[in-house]
Amino acid sequence: MSELQSCGRALEERERIELPLALEKIEAGFPAPNGGYVDTHLDVNEFLIEHPSSTFIYCVNGSSMIEAGILPGDYVLVDTTVPVQDLDIVVASIDNEFTIKELHLKPHPHFVARNKDYPPFEVNECSEVKIVGKVTGVVRRYAHN
Repeated sequence: MSELQSCGRALEERERIELPLALEKIEAGFPAPNGGYVDTHLDVNEFLIEHPSSTFIYCVNGSSMIEAGILPGDYVLVDTTVPVQDLDIVVASIDNEFTIKELHLKPHPHFVARNKDYPPFEVNECSEVKIVGKVTGVVRRYAHN
């Protein structure tokens, strides 16, 4: 069941890196470039992380969440202080194994993979379940230098 590699680590305070941000939307069809004009800057840390001292990064290993857009090798940001709700994607420890799944609270608590090839994981009175936190972001890198 373990689909998260042991690369979880707390985010530390670091130098802020702001990247140029063009406010013009990018079309996924025909090109509509703005000519390289920079409108403002975007601090990626501020954009992705609301609570730095309680946010962890985990590396995803496995394909149970591909229909939610979370692929093997992606990094998920997990905030341990955000209250979880029905249908949230969470990182959980189930019987001492970490996993990432969609939390369903109704009609009874259970976890659902977002890949039709994986069955739901039912929680029973013998299951040791601890919600680590809510997934608040996904980071994927396409090009490696």
